[in-house]
Amino acid sequence: MASMELALAALHSADPGEKPNISLVARTYGVSQSGLYKRFHGVTGSKEEQYDKQRILTTTQSRALIKWINQLTERGLPPTNSMLANFAREISGKEPGKNWASRWLKAHSDKVISRYSTGLDSDRKKADSAYKYALYFELIGRKIREYNLGPEQIYNMDEKGFMLGVSTKRKRIFTRRKYEQGGYKQHLQDGNREWITTIGCICANGTALAPSLIYMAKSGFIQDSWLQDYDPQTQRCFFAASESGWTNNDIGYRWLVDVFDKETKSQASRGWRLLILDGHGSHVTMKFIEYCDSNRILLAIFPAHATHTLQPLDVALFSPLSNAYTKQLDDFIRDSQGFTRLTKRDFFRLFWASWNEVFISKNINSAFRTTGLYPFDPEIVINKFNKKITSRPSSSESGASIIPPEDWRRLEKLVKTVVNNIYDEKAVQLRETVSHLSTQLILLQNENQGLKRALINAKKPKNKKQPLLLGLPSEQDGGALFMSPTKVQQARDIISQKNDEAAQKQAHKDDKKLQQQLKKQAKEAEKVKRAQIRQEKREQREQEAAEKQRLKDEQELAKLADLQLQNDVISTPKASKKPTEQISRQAKPRVQPEAHVEDNEVVVTTNRRGRAIRPPIRHSLFSATPEIHYI
Repeated sequence: MASMELALAALHSADPGEKPNISLVARTYGVSQSGLYKRFHGVTGSKEEQYDKQRILTTTQSRALIKWINQLTERGLPPTNSMLANFAREISGKEPGKNWASRWLKAHSDKVISRYSTGLDSDRKKADSAYKYALYFELIGRKIREYNLGPEQIYNMDEKGFMLGVSTKRKRIFTRRKYEQGGYKQHLQDGNREWITTIGCICANGTALAPSLIYMAKSGFIQDSWLQDYDPQTQRCFFAASESGWTNNDIGYRWLVDVFDKETKSQASRGWRLLILDGHGSHVTMKFIEYCDSNRILLAIFPAHATHTLQPLDVALFSPLSNAYTKQLDDFIRDSQGFTRLTKRDFFRLFWASWNEVFISKNINSAFRTTGLYPFDPEIVINKFNKKITSRPSSSESGASIIPPEDWRRLEKLVKTVVNNIYDEKAVQLRETVSHLSTQLILLQNENQGLKRALINAKKPKNKKQPLLLGLPSEQDGGALFMSPTKVQQARDIISQKNDEAAQKQAHKDDKKLQQQLKKQAKEAEKVKRAQIRQEKREQREQEAAEKQRLKDEQELAKLADLQLQNDVISTPKASKKPTEQISRQAKPRVQPEAHVEDNEVVVTTNRRGRAIRPPIRHSLFSATPEIHYI
């Protein structure tokens, strides 16, 4: 490596006008000629530069990250493996591999110290040490004294996942015969394995922030149909969605800004707030920490694998919440007898009842007291370290009869009244039969009531799935969006307004369509009417033409009749009469010699075209003198 750098230095030291002799320099320093050529002409860089291109963090970025870790350590916030990977992702914009953090720590072991190992059980055992617990409580106590924190300024936040249709393990009762036969050792459950996560945050003064629910949605948007049982006027809850149903960096940051900061700022006044949480990667990022610094929020992180004994939510609230949800789920399945499937639109109703049952002041105060946070007493936890912690006994199932005692007494009294000798075998048989039928009736009534409730729930009007959005999520936050009760109500109002506008638009469209149909029908009727008028006019014209033709034919016939009559009159012979000739002496006509006319002969002359020229009728009728043709 040094020889290559020396060879490059020799080439660069040559005069500007001198052509570098790469082959000579390569032989002189014993390096590859082709490699020296590529380095000199910038085709390839140094190995260090190539390593920087391949690594998630460059050398400069790693030094900056080490400096940041030093600052966090001084503030009592040493990062975890997942936090380190988050920092690297945010710095480089690249996705670190699964083992990147371990490799990076090993490469910089001279600057940073890590104590990581595999195996959850051994890690928990190592974490459960009085020394580590004492360091943790010493840090918390110092922060409480330094910033004069009261109970209303101390918070614990964590998340809890629910598998929608899967209940937790519970003790159940079987008949011995059925259980020993096998195949009846499991209980019916819905089986829907969609994840929904709740983010819980409690305060040392016995209060809790409104829960935040994260639904599984590939689109990343909350659908209105999922919140059909949610009333923003009486119920306070926040909603978000992610592809997996779990929190991520963006959702964790939006929860800090939109939920925690807004909900607790007024209560803390101008003082600081202490937020204690685990080191999950989605909870703590550089952006998360920087926002806390700029908004007077102190962060404290539990020791790794110690939340089961140090975190109030884990110790006293999340387990009862899971049991309460399982009870609600069992009631849902019992009511429906497995005929209706649990969906996301049913979850909120079951969750809300479970949340209100568990997250009460009594349980919250007990959680902070048991973990030694408030009242601040580390000895409560440290003294238990070497003691065997026994699990809290589960509540026993009620052995009471399904029929109230007063009903049993009433039945027995009735039997005694009807049958005097109650020790008679038939009387005993009657009493047992009545009791059995009464029990069976009440069981069936309960089952029927459950089915009715399930049927009512199934018949609830299902809202069409519409994303609840007041605007597009910010790309800066990765598309994460928390829906507060106010935002949910505003979004519903917007959807309602849009639906009304859509209904009005559809009504206008239908009215326009109806008008078009009426207009079309009117056009068709007008068209038919015009066709009828044209037909009537056509028939009238035909009648007039026929009448005209008839009159014409009659006229022709009359003419023919007159002509025939004339011919008949001309052809009839008449007595000759010699008229007195009066011929002017001055103009004496010349008689054609060939025009010889006999007395009884009608002379017919023709024109130049050969047509016959008829003599005038008056001349033919009243003149007996033969026609004289003049030349």
